[in-house]
Amino acid sequence: MPAGITGSAMTMFGDSIFTPRLHLRKITADDLVLLVSWSNSDNAHGPFLTPDKLSMAAGEEKIAAGVLWNDKNKTFFIQHRDTTPMGTITYWLRSEKNECAVIKVKITMPEQRGKGYGTEAQKYLIINLFDRLRLDEVEMYTDINNKAQQRCLRKLGFELIESLVYDDYQVRRLGHLYRLSKQRYQTVPIYRYHYE
Repeated sequence: MPAGITGSAMTMFGDSIFTPRLHLRKITADDLVLLVSWSNSDNAHGPFLTPDKLSMAAGEEKIAAGVLWNDKNKTFFIQHRDTTPMGTITYWLRSEKNECAVIKVKITMPEQRGKGYGTEAQKYLIINLFDRLRLDEVEMYTDINNKAQQRCLRKLGFELIESLVYDDYQVRRLGHLYRLSKQRYQTVPIYRYHYE
C-alpha cells in the first residue's frame, strides 16, 4: 500500500473496497432490479456512455454465470457508506495482456455527479489493481467530449496515449485512450495521501 494510505482510508474485504466515503461491493441478485433499470436509462448513462439495455433474464444469467465477477473482471456497485447506491465501476484484464486492466465507471445518479465520487472510486480501485493484483498498467477510454473525466484522469496520473474510434455497445465513439503505468502510479501524490 502506498505510504500515507491507512486502514481507515481504504480497506479491502474480499468482495468489497471501503474508501473514505464509499463502499464498492460485488453486485448480487438483490441488486438486479436497480442494475437493469440503470442499464436501460439514458439519464443514468449521461451523454458519454451508451446504455447496454440489460434485461432481467440476461442479468440473472450474467450473475449466475459469474460474468460480472471472476478472475479476469469484476463489476462493483458504488454506494455511499450509508448504502445509497449511485453507480458501478468495472475492470477487466486485457485478453492479450493480462497485466493490464481497463476501467469503466458510471455514476448513474445525475445529482451525484461532480462531487468527486467517480474520482474516489477510481482512485481506490486503481490502488487495489496495482498493489494487490500487481498489474503493470491501467487504462481507460473516454469520449472526446467528456472533459470532466479527462480532468479526473489527469489528476489520477493518467497520460493520454492516443485518440481513436472505439465501440461502446455498438455505438462508434471518438475518444481518447489514457494509461497509467505502475512506475508513474508510484510517483503520483494522490495515491500516497488518502485525503487528496
